[in-house]
Amino acid sequence: MPNYIASIAVDDVADALIAFLTPFVAPSVIVRAQGNRVAPERGPFVLLTELRTVDIETPIVSGQQSGGVVSIEGRKRIDWQIDFYGPLSGDQCAAVTSVFRTPYTVSQFPANISPLYLSDGIQSPLITGEEQYESRWTVTCSVQYNPSVTIPAQFAITARVKSLKDIP
Repeated sequence: MPNYIASIAVDDVADALIAFLTPFVAPSVIVRAQGNRVAPERGPFVLLTELRTVDIETPIVSGQQSGGVVSIEGRKRIDWQIDFYGPLSGDQCAAVTSVFRTPYTVSQFPANISPLYLSDGIQSPLITGEEQYESRWTVTCSVQYNPSVTIPAQFAITARVKSLKDIP
């Protein structure tokens, strides 16, 4: 059975988002959510959680007759929840929300991944397992990426059309 892989993985989108966030949240560590049996970071950190992926439009199908393949490109929006933890979380959130809405942000992402929008930050404090207050600010970030999948296809190079007179 053939294995058809998208040209851009969700991990590629996460890597681009992490690269953008890193200068604004240092010295905090950025981690992806939903790792099994992984304890939360000690000290300040930023947590990325994938919320949903939405098709922005109907996939675009393009073919190459000579190669016998079809490329299907799907334009997708992926929403991320970004949680900033620690004493600097409010300042980090404010810096990211201010800069994200500028042309600078577009220049920081690869050509095949585009920042769309970012919600305003909300304070969402947390009580830890040790029953201590933990400062947390949260935003939702939306990014567009356009993965394509190439699959084999058959093309008709020539066609013969019969008239109704030729059909018995």
